[in-house]
Amino acid sequence: MKSACEALLYRTFLETWRRGEKYANEGRVKILNSSDKRVLAKVAGAQIYEVVLEFRTGGLSRKCSCPVKDLCKHMVAVAIVWDESLGIPRPAANNVEQTAIPPPLVSRADINRAYNDPLSADLEILRLAGDEMGSWSRPHARLPNIPRFNTELTRPLSLKEIKLVFSEINQWTRRSKFDPYFCAGETVAAFCEVLRIVKQRLLSTAPEIAVEILLGAQRFHYKIILEFIDDSDGLHIFNEAHLDDIYKYLKQHCPSGRARQLLEEFDRHRDDY
Repeated sequence: MKSACEALLYRTFLETWRRGEKYANEGRVKILNSSDKRVLAKVAGAQIYEVVLEFRTGGLSRKCSCPVKDLCKHMVAVAIVWDESLGIPRPAANNVEQTAIPPPLVSRADINRAYNDPLSADLEILRLAGDEMGSWSRPHARLPNIPRFNTELTRPLSLKEIKLVFSEINQWTRRSKFDPYFCAGETVAAFCEVLRIVKQRLLSTAPEIAVEILLGAQRFHYKIILEFIDDSDGLHIFNEAHLDDIYKYLKQHCPSGRARQLLEEFDRHRDDY
């Protein structure tokens, strides 16, 4: 005799399965009609939902009247109660842990929060989003979180040092498995990590050099967006938020003269792509 739970478990997210088990344990399932091949049941949730599960040649056909378009907790609850009514025990807890789909490392809500506040975003979300939220993937390189960079925040920053940092990111894109789409989040996250350190180290950097560094970072930002990555997910907003943050800081603290003139150049090149 076939098990409905076995047919559903490997296709179901772990959290969905646990919620379905809870519904089954709470007695929310009422079987209206069943055989060893088909069950019609009602499940008490936010309202009463109707569930149909039926074994066919190609597997287990399933349908629920709830708004969820994929496997839902109501189907899981019915599968458990149906199996047990036929004398088939439910999967053991360790089997559920090993077989059900683990939760994604990032959620759509996590990604939305990052895009809504790019300056304060958790950059790990950007690194994971492409792999976790897409319906497809392909083999690709794993990039470092940040290039080699002195994080001593009281140390002045030089043009030579920042050029070496950007050169290292440039080298990452030449790896055999660098992927313009699936490595995009990691590339942008690394650049933003650098800019966060840059802002702190500019506190002890001469104003004119500080602005030159900002302009170099702006040029490298365009290189990332236009040459290195597939920016179809709009990752440029994270770079721009960090560049603008440094610009505002320098505009507030730079004295008049050459440094201020260079800041005007940053403004002129804001829309270069």
